Amino acid sequence: MGSDSLIKRTPRKDEIQRRRKIGILIGAAGLLALLSVIFIVRSVQGRASVNLEKARKEATSAFDSVHKAEDEIAQLKKELKAAKEAAKKAAELSAAETEKYKRLASEATRQGENPQNCSSWVRQGKGEKIAITTAYDGDKYNVMGMLASDTKSKYAALHNYAHFLDNDLLERNMSFQQKSGSRIAVFRRHWNDYDWLLWTDADVLLTNPEIRLEDIIEEHAPDGSGIHLLMSKDWGGRQVNPGVSLIRTSPEGKQFLDRWEAEIQTARHHDDLLAIKEGMEKNKDPELQYLKFVPQHVLNSYPADSLKYEAYNSTTVEHNRSH
Repeated sequence: MGSDSLIKRTPRKDEIQRRRKIGILIGAAGLLALLSVIFIVRSVQGRASVNLEKARKEATSAFDSVHKAEDEIAQLKKELKAAKEAAKKAAELSAAETEKYKRLASEATRQGENPQNCSSWVRQGKGEKIAITTAYDGDKYNVMGMLASDTKSKYAALHNYAHFLDNDLLERNMSFQQKSGSRIAVFRRHWNDYDWLLWTDADVLLTNPEIRLEDIIEEHAPDGSGIHLLMSKDWGGRQVNPGVSLIRTSPEGKQFLDRWEAEIQTARHHDDLLAIKEGMEKNKDPELQYLKFVPQHVLNSYPADSLKYEAYNSTTVEHNRSH
């Protein structure tokens, strides 16, 4: 029949079911698509939330770091300011002290005692068996040397020792090589006048005046012991330190001086310290038998505070029983 027929055939039952299934499938697909979209949106939102929280924490941490850095910079500025003020005060004090001791030196010169150029300006008594010696040059050591010499002079007077300041053996602008043998030159100058000679560097202070040199000699180099020279080692025990040397003016003591002086000529930098450490010890010179290293606190100790900035272990240094 044609399409214009008044009578239309009703769909068959199976056709109705097929259409119903198609409708269900389309609806399910739509629902699934909607659920997928919801899941994706929520996942994105979740990741965004996590990233946002992470970013917030990082921003907070960065902000705290900036504040901490600002606080540290402020503290450093305060410390720098305090250091500058302390340095200024120290410079002013140093200038004042230097001027004071220059004036004292000038007065001493006018009185006929010249601590810069004369030998034996401090004290040379009669009948002593022991002499204390020192020599230094240059403005760098003038104030330090005068302060230290005051303790040596009083110590010498207390125990009836002679005390010499042999600055005339040194000249301004002398090379290190020329200065290196000054200790030996001082020893030779007074060799025939005393039984024992004590050399002390310009910066050495005698801090325990009740201890006599005779007591140290009796304990560490008594007659017949074969010991004719006493020294100590530097902190840590790594180097010889001849800054305080006590020598017997005996034939054996002279042999040591002669060998020491010869080794200086070939030592690195012509250093009298290295002449013993890298010369006599390395060559096993027989004169070493006359030398004894005493505990550091006996002859050449250091104040405890000065060890704070040293690389060596301060427990190896006998500074707490300073002589």
